[in-house]
Amino acid sequence: MNQIGISRAIEVEARGYASFSLKCNERVRLIDLNGAQPIDFWAFNSANIFEHLSCEHTKPSIEKVYPGLGDAAYTNHRRAVVRLVEDNSPGQHDMQFAACDVYRYRQLGWDEDRDGYHHNCQDNLHKGLADLDLSLPYTPQPWNLFTNFFLYADGTFEIKAPETSPGDNMTLQAEMDCFVVVSACPQDMNATCGNQPGPVRVEILE
Repeated sequence: MNQIGISRAIEVEARGYASFSLKCNERVRLIDLNGAQPIDFWAFNSANIFEHLSCEHTKPSIEKVYPGLGDAAYTNHRRAVVRLVEDNSPGQHDMQFAACDVYRYRQLGWDEDRDGYHHNCQDNLHKGLADLDLSLPYTPQPWNLFTNFFLYADGTFEIKAPETSPGDNMTLQAEMDCFVVVSACPQDMNATCGNQPGPVRVEILE
């Protein structure tokens, strides 16, 4: 890991979220503290949050199923919003799956009347936006960092536990002024989080 100063650090508890702003060219380091913990990541143009990171626009822009080192993620206006500038992880950063939500947990057998509230990334996004005095009437697909949804050549896929180890991390550079929301994914009903959601750390770098 490069020895770069940290201007702000945010500890995100298991199943929790954080929201913050980045200026163009600022960098943020995202750290999986315990291993096998995905991070749902959203970025929004600070001048117009209806322009935001879009997985479906990124993939044709880079001609890959998800960005690798040096690649940018693009907005729904087809402009770079963040760029992957350092990756100390296995490099599994899915762009196929929607954020988990109450409907996904119901689909997997959760019953709120029986089991109570289940934290989910969709709610975490909107709570994070509200903390910034922002709101959006829909949920964009997140960029699923440290997420091992394995694609096979025949078009099928498998939900596998992430291969990240404790302390694995990646650094993104803002390509425009943006608002960011991250969610420590709370999925505990399949292997997405290795069956045990954990905490993450966010470091905004100097």
